[in-house]
Order: sequence, then C-alpha cells, then structure tokens
Amino acid sequence: MTTAPVLDTDALGRLGEQLGDTDMLCGFIRRYEAMLDQRVARLQRALTARDHEDWMDAVLSLKTSSAMAGAEALSRLAADLQEAFASRPPTPVRWPAMDRLSEIMECLRRLAVETARQLRIFLHQVLSAT
Repeated sequence: MTTAPVLDTDALGRLGEQLGDTDMLCGFIRRYEAMLDQRVARLQRALTARDHEDWMDAVLSLKTSSAMAGAEALSRLAADLQEAFASRPPTPVRWPAMDRLSEIMECLRRLAVETARQLRIFLHQVLSAT
C-alpha cells in the first residue's frame, strides 16, 4: 500500500487553471485552511456523541473539501474513515473502543496540522511567483 502525499500540488495547479485567477485560488485555499479545524472538531463531536448521521456528514465534508484543496492524504484518510464507519443494514454501527477513537482523532489532527502547514508554503510560493 502506498502512502498518499500530504498535498497534491498538481491538483492545486489544475484548480488554479480552472479558476483562472491566482487570487481566487489563494482565497479558496485560505477558506479551506480556516475551516479545517472546524471540520476536525465536528468529527470529534460526532464521535464523542456516537452520532452516526453527523459523523457521516462531517467525514464526507472533510473528504470532498480536502480533495478539492489538493489535501490528498487527508481526503484519503477521510474516505477510509467513511468506509470504516459506514452502516451496513441491518447491522448497527460498530464504534471502536474510545482509546482507538482517540488514536484516530489524534492522527487526523496531526495530518490536518501538516496539511495546513504545506498549504501555507504553497500559498507563499504562488504569491512569490506573481
């Protein structure tokens, strides 16, 4: 199994081309980064409450927004978590033990911090090039 890069700069380059404007790309990245902590916190609240519906909504939001922002590793982790916690009727959701949930969230937080750091570096490079 290969490990996804934290940041897919090619995806960000394609997004920049689609947007056609460096300012729009930078604005999108800044908004994603600003909301990243909130998305992770929402996942934590859903896990703590064992609210499956909120969990699935929150993990989908993290997965799709991360994919759009080039945050490949975070998007893949969110996809893995979505699959792991998906309810398969008629079986009820099986939540891992609380210590395992804590490990999952700590891994997610560390990856979110690294993703934000790499996005700031990318923004600096983009702005320096203009």
